[in-house]
Amino acid sequence: MKPLLHALLSGFMVFVTAVNLAAQDKLKETPYYPLKVGTTWHYRAGDRKFTIRVVRHEKVGETLCALLETQRDGKVVGSEHLAVAADGVYRYDLIEAGRTPAQQTLKPPMLILKLPPKNGDSWKVDSRGDGKTFRGSFQVAEQEITVPAGTYKTFRIASQDLEVNSLKPILTTFFAEGVGIVKQIIQMGDTKIEIELEKFEAGGR
Repeated sequence: MKPLLHALLSGFMVFVTAVNLAAQDKLKETPYYPLKVGTTWHYRAGDRKFTIRVVRHEKVGETLCALLETQRDGKVVGSEHLAVAADGVYRYDLIEAGRTPAQQTLKPPMLILKLPPKNGDSWKVDSRGDGKTFRGSFQVAEQEITVPAGTYKTFRIASQDLEVNSLKPILTTFFAEGVGIVKQIIQMGDTKIEIELEKFEAGGR
């Protein structure tokens, strides 16, 4: 009887250990920035079109992140690692093709969306990445907007005082539940870029 009991207990402990490891290796989720592998956003900025896709989950240091790749004209032009924590979505790095250095590791990781999003909420960021400084504050408001992909109730995340080294872009990002970023506006002086969602494809896992 004892050998059988010992075998059953051993098998149960192996099962528990496997479940715990699986849980540790699972990326945290939020409906305001879906990060399942295969999730794809199709955007347009004027006449130019590009896609952003979650290609895999992998660790950056000890943190499990989603790797998102940006493709334009069939080529990868950039990527970033994002992770979801209890208090928000964080950007861990930026990788831009053709830039030197190509990778900018952000220390500390930059909070790009506070969770849960609330009207009137705000936060500050102060991160450094391989010679660049990202500093500023963000404010949250609710706004319904229409883009080519449809009409959405969104949380508008806006910064009027963002500093990226000597540059001071005005950045506004619109997050919709179940989709993520549906629109982004970047203004630098007289130059204004509007990025809008054309199509969203949910990932599989």
